[in-house]
Formats: sequence, structure tokens, C-alpha cells
Amino acid sequence: MKIDKSWIDLWVKAINQDPACLSNGFMFSDSFTLEISENRYTFHVQKGIIERTVINSGPLEPSTFTLSADILVWEILFSHNPPPMYQAIFSAIGAGHMKIEGDIRPIFQQMTTLSYWVQSAREMSGPIEIPPNTDWRDEWQTVGRYTNVTIDGCRHKVFYFEAGTGIPVLCQHTAGNENREWRHLLEDRELTKKYRFIAYDLPAHGKSDPPYDKDFFAENQLLTSDWITRFIIELQKSLKIERPIFLGCSIGGVIALHLAELFPEKFRAVIALAGAVPTSGFFHDWWIDPAINSNLIQAGLIDSVGPTDISKSDRQINRICQGSHPKSMRNDLHLWGADNADLNRASRIDPTKVPIFMYSGQYDFTCPPELVEESANAIGPEVHYEMLENLGHFPMCENYPRFRPTLVKTMDKIESME
Repeated sequence: MKIDKSWIDLWVKAINQDPACLSNGFMFSDSFTLEISENRYTFHVQKGIIERTVINSGPLEPSTFTLSADILVWEILFSHNPPPMYQAIFSAIGAGHMKIEGDIRPIFQQMTTLSYWVQSAREMSGPIEIPPNTDWRDEWQTVGRYTNVTIDGCRHKVFYFEAGTGIPVLCQHTAGNENREWRHLLEDRELTKKYRFIAYDLPAHGKSDPPYDKDFFAENQLLTSDWITRFIIELQKSLKIERPIFLGCSIGGVIALHLAELFPEKFRAVIALAGAVPTSGFFHDWWIDPAINSNLIQAGLIDSVGPTDISKSDRQINRICQGSHPKSMRNDLHLWGADNADLNRASRIDPTKVPIFMYSGQYDFTCPPELVEESANAIGPEVHYEMLENLGHFPMCENYPRFRPTLVKTMDKIESME
């Protein structure tokens, strides 16, 4: 690949003929610049169609924002199988490979559109190989139910999926998400012979109602360590389960570690995927900014934290799952970006009281491997840490066959500790 004017012209043509680019970019009318080494390409877009491209324009050329990086970074980004932290524009920015100048709001508004533009660039080199859809079943074993949980005098109608019999495993979804993230685990016919998997929706997520005795829209209900850990203990009581394994991802991984600190005796083990202590960032008001439809940008955000070889079925479902109300997303990320900032928390977690397993995704720039490993080391040498190769922030639903061997090994290890 040689990125020059001729290549840019072909890319513009490909974008303007790509149904996915046009469909997602219909509301994209703006001008912005890509700085590729010493060359600047300013794109003037109307309703998703690039009407004009100006090369090496002067300072008076309209441009809302500029994305700048060395040409090698752009070539890696546009390659068929980009390495970790180069899988999307947002991950390249987050990892420090690319810089942004100007108004950042359009970047968030058009995150999904730009993700499709990058995809279009990759397809110029030929079709991209992705895993086939293999998750269809003629019969499904997962069942859904409701249970009641009362905490601090407020009643909650909580929805959960469950499947299997045996040792209970509580599965906590990621921020602003829902329990369908655990769909592959719930349909794992081998593991469900030994384990009872319970994947619940937090209040005001998925099929769980907002708090019954509070007004979700009239007040901020920011997620805190104190509330969520006590909620999970009350959920255990409601489900009549004792000493489950707790399995959480992202904020769920953070919650796993907080439970290990505050209620270690209540769990057989905790498994933290893409979680650490401390964490920072992402607690922003733009999640509830009317000018930014945070539900629409989720597809682009999800693309930026995982590998590119995800099946079409999983990619679609993962994008739909991340569809809770924007306030729920912002509330959840208060735990990640504010309430998990205590630098001394790791020292208060005793890994001799409950087995702790921590995993990071190789493609996850939001909770990168070095952060998770540092956190595990700070908690203590008894913590098992491992980086998951070719996986990202959502290992259980990006590529379950790739994630499953690690999960099975972990469950076997926990059983051997009993």
C-alpha cells in the first residue's frame, strides 16, 4: 500500500460507493483533515458523501478537526490485519500513535462512520477474512427470569438469564450493556453440565426496570463501589445462592476486585476481565450530550477496543447490546472513571482470602495489558494474571472459541482449590 493522491482518490470513490459508509454517514456533513506525514488531505463531506478533497491546503481551508500521524501509522491502520492498538482511529489516538486537533465532538458523533471508512480502506486490498457465524442453534437452553432486590429501601425488578446446574457463577456485564454479552457462555453445553451461569442486567439496563422507588430521569444515580457491591450481595440472597464464582468484564472486572476487597468470604473466586484497580477516564458528560447520540457511536467504540476478526453475527449483536439509556452508561462509568481512583485499594485486597484471576485483552487500549498486570502485581503474588492474545475488551463475546480455553482452565483451577 502506498498512500498518495492516487490512493486517496480510490479510497474516496470506494467510500462514496459503499452502502455501509453511506448509511451510517447520512448525517455526516462537515470538513476535516487527515495529516499523513507531510501531506494534508481535507475532506468536504455532505450527507456522508465526500464531495471534494483538497490536498495541502492553506490555513483558510475550512476544517473542523485534524487527525495527524506518520504515514507508517496510517498504512498499518489501513492494513488487513492491524496489530494491537492500530485496529481503529480511536485506539490509535488512545495509544498515542495519532493526534487530534480541533473540535473533538464530530469525532464522537461520527465514530461509527469513520470505522466504516477505515473498513473500506482495508477492503481495497481485497476481501477481509472473518470467522463464520457459528452460534446459531435450533434450540436454546437459556431461560430468562425476574427477581426482586431491595437495597437502601429501594426496590429493583432485576432480569437475569440462567443456564446449567452446579456451582453458581454470577456474570456481570460491561458499562451500559446487558447480559446478552454472555450468550455464548450460557449456551456452552459442556460447561453448563457443571456450572449454573446467571447473567443479570443491572437496574435500568437491558430488561431490568429502573429503580422502582426512585426517579431515574430526575436524579443522577452514579454507580459507586459501596452500592454495587452491596447490591450483588442482596442479589445473591434473592437468588438463594451461596459462595458463587463472580465473573465480570470491564466495570464488571472492577466490581470483581471490589468484592474481593469488601466481601471475600462470600465468593469461591472472582474473575476480572478487562478490569484493574485503579482505572481512569471515560466518565464524561458527552455520553448524555443531546448533540451526540451515544447509542449510535457504540459500534465505532466497540470496533476500537477489539480485534478486527470478529464474525458478522457477533459484531452485530455486540453493537446492539450496548444500547442501554445514555444515562446508564454515564452512571456506570462513574465507577470506572471516578470511584475506582483510590491508589491504595490494591493494598487492601487480600488474595489469600479469595482466589483472584485477572485477564487483559491484547487489543484493549482502555484497560491495556500493562495496567492490568501492574494491578495484579500490586494486589499480590497469589493473583493469577494472563494476557489474552488476539482478544480485546469484550473477550466473551468477541470470539468465544478463542476465549473458552482460558475460561475452562480457570474454572478447573478454581475447582481444584476447593
